Amino acid sequence: MNTQKFIAFAAAMAITAANLWGIATYTNASARDNQAPVRATTAVIKTLPAIEVTPSAEQLRELRNEGSKRDPAATTSGAAMMPYYSFAADTTSA
Repeated sequence: MNTQKFIAFAAAMAITAANLWGIATYTNASARDNQAPVRATTAVIKTLPAIEVTPSAEQLRELRNEGSKRDPAATTSGAAMMPYYSFAADTTSA
């Protein structure tokens, strides 16, 4: 590699580095106002009580009657599908 190619390569690297440094500096300066932490003004709820919603006895009877009338091949497990709702706090995650 001759000297002229080496100098051109070094100059191109220096110009590229200067451009990238300028872009990073400009971006950080313009985003500095948006990077300020947001202060919470309300109290934080740490945990919620566990609430479980289960079907009533009447709903269970209705599901049993519906399940016996259905075609067993129409459902995935052959049993009536029953919804389950839980609003419990997840204690495993922080």
